[in-house]
Amino acid sequence: MAFKWIEKLTQLGEPTTQKVNDRDELGMALAVLMLEVAKSDFQESDSEIQSMTAWLKSQDLGFGHDNVTRLLDSARGEQAQSSGLFEYTRRACEQMSMEERVELVEQLWLIAYADGVIDKYEEAAIRKASELLYVSHSDFIRAKFAAEATSKREEQ
Repeated sequence: MAFKWIEKLTQLGEPTTQKVNDRDELGMALAVLMLEVAKSDFQESDSEIQSMTAWLKSQDLGFGHDNVTRLLDSARGEQAQSSGLFEYTRRACEQMSMEERVELVEQLWLIAYADGVIDKYEEAAIRKASELLYVSHSDFIRAKFAAEATSKREEQ
């Protein structure tokens, strides 16, 4: 009984640790979701990796280039052992606003467009993730068109 009391007292002084853990879990969830799209066409191109790396660095997750590379490596292992996307989309839903989730869906589309070809499996993976993130179909379509426009601008 005394040990539980001491444990609770020590947990009171650790709010920053919890925030760091939440941020790390969110980073892992985002990386796994992006890798799911990148690998759904059975290829992971350099342009897709660059797109994922740039977006993860731009998020307020506290990751530098080396940390993002390590995160993606860890996420590859976790994705290989994963039984589905629900766990990762649940983490994202718990920690992200609807606007941020729509932005994530747009990023998933940008990853799909990064290699210049939208594979039917990439689209299916994005649709599945979008549904599990509770993003409406109209936002799903808007994100697709926004990503397509951004992709075309970057090509020119």
